[in-house]
Amino acid sequence: MSEHQNDPNQPNDAGGPLTSQTRHQGAGGRAGETIDEITSTLRDLFSRVPDTFSKAVERAMNVRDTTVLLRLSDESSDKVDTLVSAGVFRSRGEAAAFLIEEGIKAQSALFQRIQDKLTEIEKLRADLRTSISPETPK
Repeated sequence: MSEHQNDPNQPNDAGGPLTSQTRHQGAGGRAGETIDEITSTLRDLFSRVPDTFSKAVERAMNVRDTTVLLRLSDESSDKVDTLVSAGVFRSRGEAAAFLIEEGIKAQSALFQRIQDKLTEIEKLRADLRTSISPETPK
């Protein structure tokens, strides 16, 4: 027996205290395996997030046909700049377009109510035009 055989700081035939063989021995080994499994699962999960987010960003960017000049509050401008600084978007315009698209989606019920009211208003206008001049086409 070597005098360093029980010294955890000395390498052994199994490769030292930091090898998977030593770590996985006994009850402490199970904890190490569980941590490794959790770490692996988290890495896998986080590696998928950029792809999903990237696809959403790409879809939002591919359907832009109109240019809009707008003013933002300092807070909103800082948030847009944060997205650009983090490398999520290449420009402030791309970040703003994405945020506007997401805001519209989040408020879809509001836009539906507005559209319903606009349809009612158009029907009332058509009724008024008919009552004033019945020969005028709608």
